[in-house]
Amino acid sequence: MKKALIIIVLIVSAIGLLMNLDVVLGMVVNSLIFMLVLAAIFYGIYYFFILTEDQRKYKKALRKAKRKHRKK
Repeated sequence: MKKALIIIVLIVSAIGLLMNLDVVLGMVVNSLIFMLVLAAIFYGIYYFFILTEDQRKYKKALRKAKRKHRKK
């Protein structure tokens, strides 16, 4: 009797999970997109308003040098 009750509870919970899976996945994807946009905004503020012109030129040259050495 206990096994049958446990199996029924598991089946009902699995059906409920499958019914709400699209909502849960939608919320996860929505949160990930929001975090990526927020990170891009913070990086843009950091890059354009906090770094000086010389620091930006140095970062650009560093990225260029890394790309050049990676190809070899």
